[in-house]
Amino acid sequence: MTNAQLASIQWGVFLSVVFLLPQLMFRRLAFRSATVTVYASMLFAATFLPTQTVPPRQAVQLVPFRWIADTFQDGRIAFDQMTLNVLLFVPLGAMLMFWGRRTAGQAAVIGYGVSLLIEGSQLMWANRIFDVDDLITNTTGAVLGWLGALAAVKAYARVTAVPQPQRSLAEVR
Repeated sequence: MTNAQLASIQWGVFLSVVFLLPQLMFRRLAFRSATVTVYASMLFAATFLPTQTVPPRQAVQLVPFRWIADTFQDGRIAFDQMTLNVLLFVPLGAMLMFWGRRTAGQAAVIGYGVSLLIEGSQLMWANRIFDVDDLITNTTGAVLGWLGALAAVKAYARVTAVPQPQRSLAEVR
């Protein structure tokens, strides 16, 4: 993990505490609101903080799957970045499945929309890149999160299901 990634995590924890304190003070802290607050804080920190001191080589990257060539060029850094992009949107997909009762298609569209909002904002943010690969991986992460949540719900239902005793035909009459 790079120093910038560690700094982003630290900023995310700091922002989470800052935004959770008022909820805690006014006794409005619920599990869902705390989860959304922590996720939004971490998402903001991971995509916008810390600001980079070295400007990127380009401002827009429109070639799909460019990260694969970058992995061969730059080593594992590009692969790790794409993996983290997928993981960053897994909680969003899970929240959409658990709480929003959305379909996989809706989770994909919402994941894409949130990702597009972030990438569009990065066009105006200093030293950030609009990357089409981020749109792809973030959307993939949202769908994988939705699928993982669906699998968890089905597994939980299977484990907690009470088997019904079978009745014979003689008992029916």
